[in-house]
Amino acid sequence: MDQDIWQNILDKLEHNIKPQSFRTWFTETSLIDLSDTEMTVRVPTQFAANYLNQSYANAVEEISRSLYNRNYQVKFVSTPPSSSGSKADIPESKGNRVAVNTKLNERFSFEQFVVGRNNNFAYSAAKAVAESPGYTYNPLFIYGESGMGKTHLMQAVGNYIHMEGRNCNIYYTTSEAFTNEMIDGIRGNKMPEFRAKFRKVDILLVDDIHFLSRKEGTQEEFFHTFNALFDNKKQIVLTSDRPPKDIPDLENRLVTRFESGLLCDLKSPDFETRVAILRKKAEPENIVLQDDTFNFIAESISSSVRALEGSLIRILAYASYNKLNPEDIDTEMAQNILSDMITENRKEISLDNITQEVCNLWGITPTMIMEKTRRNVVAFPRQVAMYLANLLIPQLSLKDIALYFNRKDHTTVIHAKRMIENQFREDKDLRAQIELIIKNIRK
Repeated sequence: MDQDIWQNILDKLEHNIKPQSFRTWFTETSLIDLSDTEMTVRVPTQFAANYLNQSYANAVEEISRSLYNRNYQVKFVSTPPSSSGSKADIPESKGNRVAVNTKLNERFSFEQFVVGRNNNFAYSAAKAVAESPGYTYNPLFIYGESGMGKTHLMQAVGNYIHMEGRNCNIYYTTSEAFTNEMIDGIRGNKMPEFRAKFRKVDILLVDDIHFLSRKEGTQEEFFHTFNALFDNKKQIVLTSDRPPKDIPDLENRLVTRFESGLLCDLKSPDFETRVAILRKKAEPENIVLQDDTFNFIAESISSSVRALEGSLIRILAYASYNKLNPEDIDTEMAQNILSDMITENRKEISLDNITQEVCNLWGITPTMIMEKTRRNVVAFPRQVAMYLANLLIPQLSLKDIALYFNRKDHTTVIHAKRMIENQFREDKDLRAQIELIIKNIRK
């Protein structure tokens, strides 16, 4: 009887949300407890439980109220899959080594992936797939611009399963390499061997799937490979620079297959995440930079994670060649080292720009910020403006900044920098405010 109630709710819900969303989140659900006031629904993973509680609990409560005139509180929970679940399809290793191709980069792990607002959903989905491959999010389709961490997340899935020691065959490739292997198979009359190789895979990781665009023969072969693996509950993870529907001349049947799983978008990291990425990338190389220098790089290079990593490599090389301690590299030196990496067409930043944007945020005037007063309503915004002036215009001396703000000497600027830096580490609201000011200055 309880399952009939849940099925009725699902039937109505299916007509209220997108088909892809319904397939992704609700096909593996079941009602496990029902009281007069509460409804508990089992889902495959903790990731799914968290997402459904946040995104769909209210919708399910409204449907149950309309169908049964009851104010149920809906709760989604995860429970370990039974022995007959998909984990049985990929059994634990009993002393056998997992079969994995050598193309996986060991550096690409979940531990080394810096999580921020731009990538938290994709990270959580990839981790859930690694913990229960072939179970729910299949295929997992990760897309975003170049250098955002798609390959890192994809290979982290393979490395995690490899380290767990599951007795399965993990295969990482690119769509270009897949195409070349297929061409070699055709030329050498070895297509049966080619097909057998990919049909034996338990975890298929394919990078840059958008390169299948306009390759009709490769699309045909990949379609059959996809179906063979999917039908046998083998996990498929794909990356692309765009969602499936936007890949030019990709067959509709492949678009449909790719969209049948979970699509995750990797966006550009915000300022806070870029700083965290720089610090994380610096750890293995024992690179210690000044806080101002980390902040300057994060503010100046926002194109991709790959570009951030490249900036650190360049600074380390410069310091090594000139026999310098990386900690001695200040913002002005960093600007010179990375000059060609910093976007050339950036808007020229002036002290007037910075002051005006700070005043706009705190509702004061530039005249007020120049006054010789210690009232916090003026003093704190002035400290923020001094901090940003030093960060965004590194060629200015501390004395120049002090003179602009009508201060006696540069020690006032030093004090302001320290105050804001210390608060910046602990205060999320301040970090958001500073990021907003920088964004407005750059417009």
